[in-house]
Amino acid sequence: MARLEDLGEVISTDLLIVGGGFGGLVSAIKAKEGFPDVDVLIVDRETIGWAGKAPKGGGFFVVFTPDEDPDKFVDYHVKNIGIYLENQELLHAYAREAYGNVKDLSDWGVYVDKDTEGKINAVKNGFNGLWSYAGADLNMQLPLRARARKLGAKMMNKVEVVELLKEGERVVGAVGLNVVDGRFYIFKSKATILANGSCNYRARRMWAAGSGDGIAAAYRAGAEMRNAEFGNCCPDLVIKDTENNADRRFIFNALGENLSKKYEPEQQADMPLDLLLGVEKEVNEGRGPIYEDVSTRTGSASLFASVEMWKRPHWTVFHGRMASKIQQYGPPASQKREVTIRVHAELSPVKVDHEMRTTLEGLWAIGDTCYDGSAMAGAIAAPPGKMRGSGLGYTAFSALRGTVPAARFASKAGSPGVDDKEVKRFKEDIFAPMKRDKGVLPADAISAIQDVILPVKYSLHRSKGSLEEGLSRIAEIQQKLPELYAKDSHGLCKCIQAKSMALLAEMTFRAALARTESRGWHYREDYPKRDDKNWLKWVILKRKEGKMVVSTEPVPIEKYKFKP
Repeated sequence: MARLEDLGEVISTDLLIVGGGFGGLVSAIKAKEGFPDVDVLIVDRETIGWAGKAPKGGGFFVVFTPDEDPDKFVDYHVKNIGIYLENQELLHAYAREAYGNVKDLSDWGVYVDKDTEGKINAVKNGFNGLWSYAGADLNMQLPLRARARKLGAKMMNKVEVVELLKEGERVVGAVGLNVVDGRFYIFKSKATILANGSCNYRARRMWAAGSGDGIAAAYRAGAEMRNAEFGNCCPDLVIKDTENNADRRFIFNALGENLSKKYEPEQQADMPLDLLLGVEKEVNEGRGPIYEDVSTRTGSASLFASVEMWKRPHWTVFHGRMASKIQQYGPPASQKREVTIRVHAELSPVKVDHEMRTTLEGLWAIGDTCYDGSAMAGAIAAPPGKMRGSGLGYTAFSALRGTVPAARFASKAGSPGVDDKEVKRFKEDIFAPMKRDKGVLPADAISAIQDVILPVKYSLHRSKGSLEEGLSRIAEIQQKLPELYAKDSHGLCKCIQAKSMALLAEMTFRAALARTESRGWHYREDYPKRDDKNWLKWVILKRKEGKMVVSTEPVPIEKYKFKP
């Protein structure tokens, strides 16, 4: 029998943090501040400090100022966003703690815009005034990385974590590979935090790193998933041939009809499903193309124009350069521009409790791995959870909440035992594509998955027939995955991502088939009404004997303040 050391490089730590983006860095700092003697290791397949979404276009947090009532916010959220599927206790805790969380980040060196008195410059949302936004610079992760290093956190770049190791029902580490040179690593840890993001199927360039590998690993290890049916595509209306969002208040069809007034009679906090379905209907019925005409704009500008007041150095430089390039090389400026639907997906279903524990001992999840799985957002794809800025806000909230119990567990737990046979099996499975001379290219497999998960007929216009068709197509792709081949470790990494995406697409389709009603972002043409009598429930997914088993869990609405 091969010794563990013969299979790869063995690295032991107390607390393993998988993901070196915003959430992973916040967790590392919180762990080292509270438990200085706990050995902390951050591992990321990218470069820690530049990984994840935050440096690619984030920069603002949902917060609540002293004059904003958490009860009123939760009441609004439950009735208009999450539609009674929220964990109301967790949502209320977020509202109470969000402002303080941003203050902590500022104390750790993150540039947060402040007023002349040194208070956080919170901009009240112009929609209903129930919450505000705090602005931070795009390079927020660099001071966090510096602080984590100063406190003694260790870091490893360019390492893809693929599988979790278990001793009984306890997670005791992980295995992975170096994406540059293919070295195999065995991580032994007393506690593990998943902080490596959601799955978005590479639908949009900005979030292309999110392939759901941590979620897939947690599922294969036996962790429960929750609310996967709401991990469907989150379309935006964007200016054609750009990544720039259109102002939905001034969207018109070819007849000059304002579609927001037609399909969104009561303004909502963010892009409403009815408006997107309406845009599709307009085009299908011959009233396209759809265009934005800002010459009709009256009154205040959109939120995203108002937040320009934040003096964020790197944000200003980045967008200033972009504006200059558009002016120099782009089409002539126009107040009337064609609009199209651009989709991006967000699947974050790892089930966690109020302290971000998963259903496996020794495993925690934070941020975009578990936003929907926490049930804080309810019946909506999260992030953004129909509240721009809630993604960063929830990541900070969950990292600060979950790290203390994880680090405490690590400080008290005994040394883990690792099964050599399990490690050997994982290694053989991971490197199998490099032993083939031909087969299915991972890029082709990923493209095939996108062709199933992204179209409106599967992501928005759902029915028993379309979901079963989508599930069948994903099954066909999964049957070909054993034929994946790679020429090098970069290709091997893409094979891993293709497997994760296919698995998570299956999760979404199976959960969506189970929920026979329409609620929030889950719209069933064959069940177009909300059904509180039968569906005040969360859909749960779990792997049993190699199969994905679907069950339900009642929402404990009787103990919550706000009821249907």
